[in-house]
Amino acid sequence: MKSENATGQRAGVGCARTMNEISLEKLVKDCQESGQDWVKSKLRADQLEEDQKSYLASLKNALDDGQKSEAKLDRLALGSQEYRKYIERMVLARSDMLSKKVRYDAFDKLFEAARSNQAYERAKIEKGIFYAGR
Repeated sequence: MKSENATGQRAGVGCARTMNEISLEKLVKDCQESGQDWVKSKLRADQLEEDQKSYLASLKNALDDGQKSEAKLDRLALGSQEYRKYIERMVLARSDMLSKKVRYDAFDKLFEAARSNQAYERAKIEKGIFYAGR
């Protein structure tokens, strides 16, 4: 998903504007949205990870005919196509969650940098520093 961030650029592209031109309100909104996206994807990844043993047990139950040993049931369930697809979904969900966490962290750092820069500008004004000549 290629969305624009508070600087008007696609996420991941270098910052061309100065910190003074960045709207803190837009930045907070972007940070909040990316944080919510991260939480939703984390929930999905956590659900899949927490359910892994239950899913494996259900596969073993379906394979159990009363004649197979536990070791054989483990081997059959772990090697099944269904279980492999489950693991793939789990890993993809974790990857999506981590990608959204990185995006959220980037917005958070950009917000902190903009906030710090604005504090610096206020301090310059309070001290009467309006121009740094050469």
